[in-house]
Amino acid sequence: MWRRLARRGLSTPGLRLMAPGWPDAGRRIVQAPALAALLGEAVAGAPAVRVALNAGAGEGLHTGLIRRMTADARLLEFDMSPPEAVPGVGRFCASLTEIPLRASSVDLVVCTEVLEHVPDDDGAVAELKRVLSPRGALVLSVPTPPAVADPAHVREGYTLPQLTSLFERHGFVVMNARYCMHACFKLVLQYWKPNRVPLAAILGLAWLDRLVRPGAPMDLVVLARPRPERGGGPC
Repeated sequence: MWRRLARRGLSTPGLRLMAPGWPDAGRRIVQAPALAALLGEAVAGAPAVRVALNAGAGEGLHTGLIRRMTADARLLEFDMSPPEAVPGVGRFCASLTEIPLRASSVDLVVCTEVLEHVPDDDGAVAELKRVLSPRGALVLSVPTPPAVADPAHVREGYTLPQLTSLFERHGFVVMNARYCMHACFKLVLQYWKPNRVPLAAILGLAWLDRLVRPGAPMDLVVLARPRPERGGGPC
C-alpha cells in the first residue's frame, strides 16, 4: 500500500519534477529547434512525404515532432531492441546496417544519435541511402568533438567535414547543418547518475542551454539529399 501511495504522490506535477529524471527529457528540449528547422526544410523542398522512417528510434524521443512535421505520412520506427507499440506508428526490430524495407520505399529518414554507436558507419549510411527515395531527404544528428565520453559509443562523433565526406562516399549531398547542445546540457551528461539527478535539474539546464547556448556545441544536425543522377532527365 505504501508503495502505491508513493507512486501516486510522485505522479503529481510538483513532486514529479523532484523525482529522478532521465537525460533524454532534456535532450528533446535542446535538439528540437535544430531538428524542427531541418525537418521543415526537408518537407518543404520535396514532394509530399508518404512514408517517414525514424531509424534507431529508441523509446521514441522525437516521435511526436516527426508526426507533427509529417502529419499525412505513414510513420515507421525501428531499433535494436523490440520497441513498445505506439498507436498509428509501425514499429519493428532491426539494425541500421540491415533495414528490412524495399529500396527507395521511404521519403524521409530521421536518424538521431545512432551513427556513433555503429561500428560499420559506411554500411549504415549506404543502407539509409538504399531505402531512401531519389527525391527524399535524410535528417541525422551525431555528437561532434569535443563530446562528453560515452562508453556506448564506438567513436566520439563527427565534425561536419568528416560527416560530409562519409555522406558523399555514398551518394548524399549535405544541404544544411545546425548545431545544438552546449555547456549547460554537457553538465547533465557529465554528472547524471541513475536515481540521483532530479527531473527539475535536467529540464532547467536543458532550457538554459537552449536559450543561452554557452560554450562550444557538441551536437551536429544535418539535412542531406541523394545526389541527383547524371543524365537522368528532368525530375
